[in-house]
Amino acid sequence: MNETAKLHAQTRTYQATERTEQNDAAIKLFHQATGIGFYEQFPAEEKFAEVLTLTYAQRMRVSMVFDLAAPSASRHAAHPVHTYGTFPGSLNAGGNSLVPVHKITAVTVAPSYRRRGLLTEQITADLHYAQEARYPLAALSASEATIYGRYGFEPATYQTRFKLKCAQGLKLRVKIPGQVVEIDPALFEEEFADLADRAMKATFGSIDSSAFDDGYALGRWDSWETMDKPKNLRFAAYYDAGGTLGGFVTYKFAGWDEPTEKLVVHKLIATSDSARFKLFEYLGNHDLIKEVHGQGPLADPLRQVLANARDYEVRSVDDALWLRVLNVVDAFQARQYLRNAKVVLSIRDRLNLISGDYLFEVSDGSAHIAQISSDSNLPDLPQVSLDERDLAGLYLGTLSLQQLLASGRAELAGTETSAEVLQMFDVVNEAFTPHSF
Repeated sequence: MNETAKLHAQTRTYQATERTEQNDAAIKLFHQATGIGFYEQFPAEEKFAEVLTLTYAQRMRVSMVFDLAAPSASRHAAHPVHTYGTFPGSLNAGGNSLVPVHKITAVTVAPSYRRRGLLTEQITADLHYAQEARYPLAALSASEATIYGRYGFEPATYQTRFKLKCAQGLKLRVKIPGQVVEIDPALFEEEFADLADRAMKATFGSIDSSAFDDGYALGRWDSWETMDKPKNLRFAAYYDAGGTLGGFVTYKFAGWDEPTEKLVVHKLIATSDSARFKLFEYLGNHDLIKEVHGQGPLADPLRQVLANARDYEVRSVDDALWLRVLNVVDAFQARQYLRNAKVVLSIRDRLNLISGDYLFEVSDGSAHIAQISSDSNLPDLPQVSLDERDLAGLYLGTLSLQQLLASGRAELAGTETSAEVLQMFDVVNEAFTPHSF
């Protein structure tokens, strides 16, 4: 299609809450178009019932844009040119309760319809919808790093992909009590559900797992695209000295044809660092295995407990979770604080969702936040100007106020401020997100 051809766009949105033939047909078309957009195949017809079940379990809201002027021979005469899905979730931001988040997923635009404003129109409308629905935050995993910043999203967590050298076994500097046992996943569902909930609440930066994530961890399917049952997966769980379940790992042998004999972690969740260490110790002490491939936070504490720190080799560093603030008061009052401080943040938002001046008063680990008028007379308080992306970077402590000011991404009215203000958004531990979506 010529990019200058007129586009007669029509958006159709369906809520996967009530099973109807119309919703089922629309969801099937949505997943088919999403698979094409990500260069993936489509599940076989007999497996699509599982896709529908998962979509309804996640209460997805699916939107598709159709070109009513597409030529009759075009695939887009019947199929959408743009897909966009959302579903509700929650985030561990370190506060007393989990924070509701509006998860965004399955965003595709057909090649001949790119750069025609489809995503901008869709995501702008959706963020307003999410704000009206009282979500403090929107969240996504980005396949491209340059797209979502213009809509106010900023990376909030990162992960390393690493390999552990273990040709001579993996030795730790600490002795961790308890045991790792091999698991039959068919007998483990109830224990796993409880573990997943406890691990999420124990992991700062974690997003809740979905029904798909749980089935993926238990080896029911390998991807949304095929819903095939993965082959040769193995499962193990860690129980501490008191018999309490503390972690679970799904892993796979990569095959004898690989240059190096290795185990690859499929999914790992744990309620503590010790549980995670014990699971990697178990993986690294399999016979004939020379490497274990896994994921972890940037400042991975696993490296600190290895007898040989050089056994840990970073393969890549990736952004994991992106956040966008939709309600400053609700979002930032839900997180935890380490410093008592007062500051006024003046936020410039390109979509005008959260533009304004906000007074932050932090005491005893919690914040009271109020939007104030621009002419409020607060001469004794530091005032910092920043945009909506930088605010999102502060949320889980990925960026500090000191870093933003030093780099010029934020501006301070005046010439100096206290260390308490500069450190007021800092966190104890790095945020980590075990689940993507």
